[in-house]
Amino acid sequence: MARRFTLHIDEDLKVELHRLIGNQRVTLASGSPRRKQILKLAGIDAKVIVPSIREDLNGIESPRDYAIALAEQKLGSAPVDDSLTIAADTIVVLDDKILGKPVDNLDARRILRFLSGRRHWVMTALAVRNGGSDKVHTDGERSYVTFNDLKVADIKCYVDSGEPMDKAGAYGIQGMGELLVQKLEGSLLNVIGFPIELFVRMLREIRG
Repeated sequence: MARRFTLHIDEDLKVELHRLIGNQRVTLASGSPRRKQILKLAGIDAKVIVPSIREDLNGIESPRDYAIALAEQKLGSAPVDDSLTIAADTIVVLDDKILGKPVDNLDARRILRFLSGRRHWVMTALAVRNGGSDKVHTDGERSYVTFNDLKVADIKCYVDSGEPMDKAGAYGIQGMGELLVQKLEGSLLNVIGFPIELFVRMLREIRG
């Protein structure tokens, strides 16, 4: 069966991205292999720094503000140098509830039952710092995902695969998780964890 959701970056977007970055070094403040993969697909060889922060901010009611605040925290954990430094945070939201990474298999099953047959949204927030500047640029992209009605056996099989365990919302749309998805509205790369189109728009603003 042909894959429905595969990584692809438009060639014109790659050209513009390279024009905007030029010879500047790029640092990715994220331990996500998927974000590094997307940047590599775009032709960007980023240095990776795994941020050390607590992902449990209190007192922030808006899911968008929460994701942006976490991206800013991750960016703040990276050293300030002459590189273009990027941090990101991805959240899955249904009924105004942020669905994080499952803590165990039972939690993954609970999350997937909650998403079953329903339309939720995914946002990846980006925080970008240009060189030694103290100005942080932030923004977020939103996509919508509708799940199929999931059978108990399907949920168990997917959770037993181990794929959900390191992913917000307990699924990976680019992997076996595509079988859970009925419909995607918006950017696939955003759902995977790095909206390259948004990154280019932010770079246009940074470069003036």
